[in-house]
Amino acid sequence: PNLKWGGFVININNAVQFQHLIWDRCMENAKVVVDATCGNGHDLLYLSKRAQKACHLYGIDIQMKAIKTSKELLQSNDIAPEVSLTFIHDSHDLAVAHQLKDEVIDLMIFNLGYLPGGDHQVVTKPHQTIDAINEGLQKLSKSGVITIVAYPGTTEGFEEMQSLKSYLSDLDQKIYNVCHWHPMNQIHNPPELFILQKR
Repeated sequence: PNLKWGGFVININNAVQFQHLIWDRCMENAKVVVDATCGNGHDLLYLSKRAQKACHLYGIDIQMKAIKTSKELLQSNDIAPEVSLTFIHDSHDLAVAHQLKDEVIDLMIFNLGYLPGGDHQVVTKPHQTIDAINEGLQKLSKSGVITIVAYPGTTEGFEEMQSLKSYLSDLDQKIYNVCHWHPMNQIHNPPELFILQKR
């Protein structure tokens, strides 16, 4: 099942691709964008190529290997000179709380789990992820968005997703819109997407 969007074909069963529909709309006006789990840099590259002039992007990761790989990927691609990038080597909860404390965030993204091609023992932790989201919510601009891709196919990933669902379900609906995108007929616990927007 595919959907055409701006000339691209999106697989609606693929959470990573599906969230691009949200990002593309956000990037039309975004001034501050945060990739809280930059991994190998592919999401950050996607966002940087759609960033408007004077947009500032942050790439955060707890692993220096991820920061290095992301930097190399973005440096090898043509990014508009008016778009600025800052990389932060830290856990996403601490980075958002302390190094982005004065920012107003228009779009913040999370791609949970482990670094593709990295150590599978180093994974995002539910309490740190929730703390980072909570910090991000306090900094969101009006109509600002947070997207979170969770991976319930592993024990750790399933537990993290359950913690996320519990936390997000309790957010005040007068302040935030919260949606959960969940493939219905897939048998292998594919990734799921959460979308938060400040009203």
